[in-house]
Amino acid sequence: MSEPKIQVLERFALTGPNLYAHHPCIKWKIDLGVMEDLPSNKIAGFNDTLKSLMPSLIEHRCSEEARGGFFKRLDLGTWMGHVMEHVALEIQNLVGSRVGFGRARSTGPRGIYNVIYECEERETGLESGRMALDLIEALIEREEFPFSERLESIRRLYEKKMLGPSTRSIVEVATRRGIPHLRLDERNLVQLGYGARAKKIQATTTSATSYHGVEIAGDKDLTKSLLGFQGIPVPSGGLARTIDEAIDAARRIGWPVVVKPLDASHGRGILTDIRNDEDLRRAFEEAKEYRSTVIIERFIAGNDFRLLVVDHKLVAAAQRVAARVIGDGRSTVRELVDKENSDPRRGEGHEKILTRIQIDEMTEHLLAARGLTLDSIPPDGDRVYLKTTANLSTGGFAIDVTERVHPSNIHLAQRVSRLIGLDIAGIDIVSPAIDIPLQEAGGAIVEVNAAPGFRMHLAPTEGKARPVAEAVVNMLFPPGVEARIPIVSVTGTNGKTTTARLCAHIAKQAGRHVGLTTTDGIYLNNELIVTGDCSGPQSARVVLRDPSVDFAVLETARGGILRAGLAYDWADVAIVTNIAADHLGLRDIHTLEDLAKVKAVTVERVRPEGYAILNAEDGMTPLIRKHAECKIGLFSLDPKNPAFVEHTQAGGIGSTVEDGRVVLWENSIRVPLPDLLEIPLTFAGRARFNVANVLAAATACYAAGIDTEDIRIAIQNFFPSRAQTPGRMNFFEVRDFTIIVDYAHNPHGFHSIAEFVKAMKKQRAIAIVGIPGDRRDEDIQDVARVAARTFDVLVLREDFQTRGRKRGEVAELLRQELLAQGFDPENLHVSPEEFQAVDLAMSLARKDDLIFYFADDVIVATRLIDQFRHAGKIDSPVPAGN
Repeated sequence: MSEPKIQVLERFALTGPNLYAHHPCIKWKIDLGVMEDLPSNKIAGFNDTLKSLMPSLIEHRCSEEARGGFFKRLDLGTWMGHVMEHVALEIQNLVGSRVGFGRARSTGPRGIYNVIYECEERETGLESGRMALDLIEALIEREEFPFSERLESIRRLYEKKMLGPSTRSIVEVATRRGIPHLRLDERNLVQLGYGARAKKIQATTTSATSYHGVEIAGDKDLTKSLLGFQGIPVPSGGLARTIDEAIDAARRIGWPVVVKPLDASHGRGILTDIRNDEDLRRAFEEAKEYRSTVIIERFIAGNDFRLLVVDHKLVAAAQRVAARVIGDGRSTVRELVDKENSDPRRGEGHEKILTRIQIDEMTEHLLAARGLTLDSIPPDGDRVYLKTTANLSTGGFAIDVTERVHPSNIHLAQRVSRLIGLDIAGIDIVSPAIDIPLQEAGGAIVEVNAAPGFRMHLAPTEGKARPVAEAVVNMLFPPGVEARIPIVSVTGTNGKTTTARLCAHIAKQAGRHVGLTTTDGIYLNNELIVTGDCSGPQSARVVLRDPSVDFAVLETARGGILRAGLAYDWADVAIVTNIAADHLGLRDIHTLEDLAKVKAVTVERVRPEGYAILNAEDGMTPLIRKHAECKIGLFSLDPKNPAFVEHTQAGGIGSTVEDGRVVLWENSIRVPLPDLLEIPLTFAGRARFNVANVLAAATACYAAGIDTEDIRIAIQNFFPSRAQTPGRMNFFEVRDFTIIVDYAHNPHGFHSIAEFVKAMKKQRAIAIVGIPGDRRDEDIQDVARVAARTFDVLVLREDFQTRGRKRGEVAELLRQELLAQGFDPENLHVSPEEFQAVDLAMSLARKDDLIFYFADDVIVATRLIDQFRHAGKIDSPVPAGN
């Protein structure tokens, strides 16, 4: 294929609720290049070839809202981003996924499109997008495309990556009940619920499954011994390690016999109805491939039944029939097997309801016993069995017999599950009939299985499907038992880290075991377990997976929402502190309205009975409120704010400051909290931005059900310090001047600090200033304008990471704007290296000066200050992040 005409600029798997949808999606940003001038109806043969390759696209209604809508758009002419969206969706549908949501939108620059489409499984979704792009390129160039081969490759990927039928059925039932799930590995280990209330499943074992029960069930001889001792009918038999021991055992038991490995599963190595020494030798060698110890037991004539017991109650029963084909008088055995395997319900292993039949040595042996080969043509109606065992994993099928099980056999199965000690047990019975007590029928229990497959009960070949997954979910989470922990999500432009930390502190004061994620790290009950920016979904999942956590506070940053979506399905409370200019111009977020819509994703995912806690004074709050389908709480520094007054007078919850005191409102009742003088974080009310943070946190914790007395005590003992709020208004006394370290990094943050400086100023105010390089020029210049009227001396530095700009470029932009604002050049210094900038600022300080150190890395900042304290100067850098 020639050089691609469509360029891929970005690609993300949005694994949680996101800006585009509340379910997982794949997002591509593509550049159509010259194809922007060539819609589908202007490319020779494009539409006809696409329709012939993917005729099922006719079901896509598209914006026409009618069958064939997408084909109509093709014929009228549509752009390749739109085509990619529909093709990627249909590829997933063709391999068995069920997805339908998609959109393709121009992002502004000519030819640049965001293509978003739903996915059920991440890797399958990504590969479907790759195939869609490759197919489009091939059709444009009129080149051959290996459609069937690529589709089959994605089908195999989907079947490999998706949960198995049993696990999937449990997850689907949990989802219907509103129980969240987190997939913990690439196979079938899944967590249901969050934190301390979560349970785990792996296939059909659970957090409650007994280790001893699994071990006993895995040892077939021990199982028979324990059950036999309790008077339960089991086949007589013995163990053999050599063929001579096996022959002796068979002659002692009496022919015919069954040969099976001691602890193999899924019917592997089991051969039945062995009637002579020669067949025993062959069966013994096959069984030895799976286990060195082999069981020889009496063959029980009859049908193969599986009784499923969950929580010691029978929930389903099936008769299993060995893999077979039925002759039609025309086809060979091989052809009949191929026809049977073409059934779309059959797949590899356990990925589908039925398993494809594999022709193996056992098959050929059974055929030979009847004088047949794979090329024989059985008579019409003749049943030809291909396996000696009836396991679904070897190609068998199932007939539901739940309603036929005799009460005595039900009692027996439930007793067996207790004796072995399994919460979920598959009990295999061989008996002429299941509607007759086992002992009367001459049957026996031949195996007890831990982690029994549900396929035969979910979709039996004949009979009624049984709600076996519901039984498991009801066992793990009986009606009325909660699977969730309270989740408080905190977002906004500024103040979210401090607000999140204060929420966690309040919850801990109330006796909760708190998991907290912030831009500084992950904390479990105040213990820092991971350092770095942990405000994204991956870090949030660390908290939601931890069994010690019964209250989660998750700082939720813009970047994580855009790159991957949210980590959770629903929160109980979402705080939006404020919306201000920051990170604009990045990832298609250009305006405050764009930014507000991103932050509003957290509000959209608050449970209807939960609360969105919003800033009544913020200009974007009315827009965000439109996204809320939950209750609202407002906070305001101004008790006379019209929106706040209207809300609280109508009985809504909220908080404000009245006569220097924090006040909560609910149902028009005023609940006084401490005076600002008693709240260290507010600096006696002079740090108004922290007053707002206190209001937001207090309202959120009240909405989350925490008692007002716990809130009162907690906000009085939460201090702006290196321990509780690292990098946020941390005071350091050095010689005879004061250094305040803060993370303000945008115009809104600097405006807030400016108010505080005016309230605190004693002598001169010095600032060490650096701004991240991914901010817009106008944002950097706005910071310079605030700094020019706030500080007496300025030292300009560069961040460790320049984020796409040349080193020194940010400092130069700041310098130029400061001079344009008339700032005294004698008091303006440029020192790009951080350690030199800090050393210079402190060497310039005089008695009672205030130095504001706007730090890029709080650990670096505190170590540099400690250097100066001990040595009186800073002569060596500290690496970032150390």
